[in-house]
Amino acid sequence: MDYKRFSRVRGESRAAFDAIEDWMSEVFGDNREVLLAELKGEDGADLDLAVAKRRRGMRYFAAGRVKDRRMFCSLLFPMFQGDPHERSYREAVEDILKVAGSSVQPRTRHKLSFDLGVLYFTADARDNMYGIVASECFPMAETFKFLEEMLDVYEGIDIPGALDKTDVSLWSEPHFRDDAFGVRELAEAAWRKLSRPEDGFSYDPFAEYMAAEVASAAALSPPSARR
Repeated sequence: MDYKRFSRVRGESRAAFDAIEDWMSEVFGDNREVLLAELKGEDGADLDLAVAKRRRGMRYFAAGRVKDRRMFCSLLFPMFQGDPHERSYREAVEDILKVAGSSVQPRTRHKLSFDLGVLYFTADARDNMYGIVASECFPMAETFKFLEEMLDVYEGIDIPGALDKTDVSLWSEPHFRDDAFGVRELAEAAWRKLSRPEDGFSYDPFAEYMAAEVASAAALSPPSARR
């Protein structure tokens, strides 16, 4: 890939957006910020939800114990922090814990498509279930590579002992409830090994780059070559 040309095309796109902002300033003057606030108020939330739904890659990881449905990990991955669907992702995992958790055999592979993407899940031999929410375009095999690595991480932790002996009041603390065993750094490291360059985007930037390349080449070619 010609990264210099890619950077130039991206710079030209940014310049186009800057030009639009300048035009808005000229046309609306002091009312520009008011207009933008109104647009955000009317459509901003819906737009954020729609964009988040289309973002590519592994977005969210969660783990919980089946018998009491106690979650001991709930993490958004880098590039997905602030995802407005985080609560829905967690609820999807909790639903599986409730409905099918006891029937998931150790290290078996399962998937469930829902309106926000795909939930992939498995279990260990100690009555714990692990799940990933990913976009439909993310390879299932890569998702389970991540889950297998996390199973190995948790295998060395006394999960039952910790969950049974922990003071109940600690579970109201988000930093404890969302990462009870401090695996965030290991999870993010595993995520980085499997993530793709386009992950985190709501579109494929490389596909758009190639389309721009084709259009640019067509525009520069002599008329005789276009016949």
